[in-house]
Amino acid sequence: MKAILWIIGSIGTIVIAIILLFIYEMAPNASMETKAKELGEDYIQKHFDGQAEVYDVLYDNMGNHEFDYAAKVTHKKTGVNFLIYETRDSQVMKDTYASSYYEEQLERDLQPFVKDMEDVVSHLVHISDVPGKYQGEDSLPDFKDLNLVPNVIIDLDRAALDDDEEKMEELFVFMKENLRIERGGGRFVYSPSSGDEMLQMSY
Repeated sequence: MKAILWIIGSIGTIVIAIILLFIYEMAPNASMETKAKELGEDYIQKHFDGQAEVYDVLYDNMGNHEFDYAAKVTHKKTGVNFLIYETRDSQVMKDTYASSYYEEQLERDLQPFVKDMEDVVSHLVHISDVPGKYQGEDSLPDFKDLNLVPNVIIDLDRAALDDDEEKMEELFVFMKENLRIERGGGRFVYSPSSGDEMLQMSY
């Protein structure tokens, strides 16, 4: 009986230790947050002539990005929110101003189409192919001059419908004819309760 209790106690101790370690790993480190802010502020002075400000820090505790900590920044003139960070592997400083600038621009341009759709929770644009030469630049060329390939993600508070592929094609027509976007993609993300897989297409 004592042996059983000892085994149970040992297992319980290990489980608690694992839980505490997990909580520790998930919680941000204050000194690293301070470092991220300082790196961001220094980067702003060097590359954006002080025309931006750090308002928060993003901690990537799931490893979804190429950084652990990033300064969350707002450009004072354009109002664009973006990130400044040091890459996890190579310790190179980067920013997302250019991609965020174009993404926010396209999100506004898509509003006339999205507002006519039903059950839309949100829509956002993701652009991953902005040339690296625009790092640290806030004087950017027109979107149409870069031939970028945006991906439009629309979250819907409903299940999939039979005519969703047709609706996606209408989105692509709008992007091509109204926004002059030669290539792009789209994704409809349905309500989790529906159990439906997302619809993803491109042109």
